[in-house]
Amino acid sequence: MATFSVEIPDDDVDRVITAMCANYRYSAQVSNPEYNPDLDPEDPSFNADIPTMIDNPETPHQFANRMTRDYLMNNTHAYEVRWAKENAVNSVPPPPAIEDATQPQASNLYG
Repeated sequence: MATFSVEIPDDDVDRVITAMCANYRYSAQVSNPEYNPDLDPEDPSFNADIPTMIDNPETPHQFANRMTRDYLMNNTHAYEVRWAKENAVNSVPPPPAIEDATQPQASNLYG
């Protein structure tokens, strides 16, 4: 498998990560998959020790890396779909010639 890499000056890494996180909506807190408010709605202490939100297990750097990979995959796929649609027209034959058998052909009207 090939590796695609970029170099970012050390002084700019935080700027790039911050921008990626802001533009793609990184959240430092995410819903806790272990919290279920429907388990016992009558007893509010049932979930008392289980927070509704937890720290995001994905770091900002991991998130930016994932968003970059997603961008490359989605961009490639969008291009290939557009290319296939544009080129599909070239492989489709013209419409068939279908005539109305109840009407005389135009070439016979004045002949």
